[in-house]
Amino acid sequence: MMDKNTRAKLHPCVAHRGFSGMAPENTMAAFRLAMSQPDVKWIELDVHLSRDGVPVVIHDGTLKRTANIEGRVIDFTATELGRLDVGSWFNPSFSKEGIPTLDEVLALTKGKCALNVELKGDDSDPEQLAQRAVDIIRSHQLEHDIVITSFHPNILRAVHRCAPALKTGLIIDDNPKDLVESLIALNASYLSIGFRHINEQLLKQTSEASIDVMAWTVNSDGDLRRLASRPEAFQLCTNYPDRWLTAIKEGE
Repeated sequence: MMDKNTRAKLHPCVAHRGFSGMAPENTMAAFRLAMSQPDVKWIELDVHLSRDGVPVVIHDGTLKRTANIEGRVIDFTATELGRLDVGSWFNPSFSKEGIPTLDEVLALTKGKCALNVELKGDDSDPEQLAQRAVDIIRSHQLEHDIVITSFHPNILRAVHRCAPALKTGLIIDDNPKDLVESLIALNASYLSIGFRHINEQLLKQTSEASIDVMAWTVNSDGDLRRLASRPEAFQLCTNYPDRWLTAIKEGE
């Protein structure tokens, strides 16, 4: 039976949108809380472009769910987005949380936590989105502490054109037979996959191809325990880093 250190090394925690089970997702509060948790070395976050072309950290392309106003992210400047209240929907105590820029998040996490930066791209030009994100990452000299992920292969290709050395990964909630071949064709060395598709064959194929795997989004105690007990190496993305820690401690 594996001990805690072995489990933590085999299955590192990725805090999904920060510690989004205890603070409003993709806010500075959620990122600070994630970094305060024992053994959490990775944070996942989402990026859109603002009207003035600034990479901002928010999941949805619209503002209704988290800011309770009508409109699209791309119709507001980064300054305007930063002034919105995207915390009260979660709890009134977070009313001062606005939409942060990617630059602000990198300044917060630099040297403390690696990042999985998902480029959403549903409402932006892929080349512009990729270039703006790469420029911010380079300004912080964090090319080796970040993986860029996306559901959209054209965005990953755009990232490679801007920064061939940056690590990229495809996000998918499926497991087609040619998945590993598709990743290789994209020059992707990372796979972000819905956790229900994790199986021995996939993990063997990705390992042989030197492709790192992250399973998302694993929130129940039972699923975390089950996946943390597997002998293969892959990351566990969760809204609840505290539950992850409990899961990897089991068996000691």
